[in-house]
Amino acid sequence: MSRSDSEVFLQQRQQQIISAAKNCFSRSGFHGASMADISHESGLGAGQIYRYYSSKEVIVSETIKSIAESWRMFLLKNLQLETTISNIIDTESDFWRDWSFRERCLLLEMYSEASRNKSVRALLVHEEQLLFTELEAIFKRQMPAATPEERSDRIQFLLMLVDGVACRTFGDKHLNQQELARINTLLAGYLFS
Repeated sequence: MSRSDSEVFLQQRQQQIISAAKNCFSRSGFHGASMADISHESGLGAGQIYRYYSSKEVIVSETIKSIAESWRMFLLKNLQLETTISNIIDTESDFWRDWSFRERCLLLEMYSEASRNKSVRALLVHEEQLLFTELEAIFKRQMPAATPEERSDRIQFLLMLVDGVACRTFGDKHLNQQELARINTLLAGYLFS
């Protein structure tokens, strides 16, 4: 096997393990899922897994990195599309279509872990800074007359709104459509003008 083939195989195995870990963690949480669960889910023996990751903590860390990066990329893609507040608020809308139930579970688990783990919190802060910088560039092109403070306020508000909706994703699915339309009208002029 050539060096490049070996690197590809390594990356495929690591991805296989992280994918299995995501399935396990979305069902049982970072602390509830065991290495045996990950081994069973991945179809690999524990010894094989330890060739690629030295401990469960490393798997958790790599999984969190993957979740955080996916979340950043999802938001970057969706927040630059023309959207409405009602699409952001409604978890069944097109805005959320590409963010699966499994990803929603993992996002909540990641935020929970960040509340008690400094390194996870630091990782999330880093990803949010990257997202903010990328959105700032997009908003600057879309809103050239706005001040940096206005753009920053809008970005912060959108991120809080999206995070709040993501965290309440398991709540009531029956939104009052009249109230949603009223909120959308109130906020649309502020956010998307």
